Amino acid sequence: MVDRLCGHTFLRKLLNSDSTAVDLGAHKGQFSHGMIARYGCRVFAAEPIAELRAGISMTPGLTIFPFAIGGGVGRARMHVFGSRCASLLLERAEEMWEREEEVELLDLRNVLARFGLAKVDLMKVDIEGAELAMFESASDTELRGFTQITVEFHDFLYPEQKSRVEAIKRRFRKLGFWVIKFSLDNTDVLFVNAAASGTGRFQYGRLKYFTKYVEGAKRRWAQRLEALGAR
Repeated sequence: MVDRLCGHTFLRKLLNSDSTAVDLGAHKGQFSHGMIARYGCRVFAAEPIAELRAGISMTPGLTIFPFAIGGGVGRARMHVFGSRCASLLLERAEEMWEREEEVELLDLRNVLARFGLAKVDLMKVDIEGAELAMFESASDTELRGFTQITVEFHDFLYPEQKSRVEAIKRRFRKLGFWVIKFSLDNTDVLFVNAAASGTGRFQYGRLKYFTKYVEGAKRRWAQRLEALGAR
């Protein structure tokens, strides 16, 4: 019923070779390439860091754009760290970075316009804390154009974001999305558009109260086996 790729869980039944996926925060392209390999779908990816973008191998079905995503439009500075992924944000005011890169910044409306998309089957979001501003600035119409969205929120890095993360979840529920947290924290949250996906209350209950725990147990068991093998 579900698939998991690069730490992001989503409904596989909604994806096929006619699907369109968006990869925000493509990093080294693992998610984009995985989606194409598994489903043969079209993928539109965004990665603002030039070094990472240059390392993503091109393949049919993949289009890569060089911008960052947030709550506005203009120019911004990405902080490139040695110990974690590049971000528009700093974890602490005194946090040091290796370098900065000036990048183009787009909000969600302009991201979709740049991609030439009105409807998206799956959007993966891993943009290091900037997802809050992106969602907060997006219109209801724009958000309803997604069948499912898998998000890594970053309130584990920025605890002050917790209330905003919860507000975003509440907004999605009001917009007709099922909200399923596949992780103990908010690093793997899935929003499923109930109407667009045809996912009813029974299927939602199964996902939230059964599938998430089965998948979690599988991951923990795999991690345990991996740890034992490393000894």
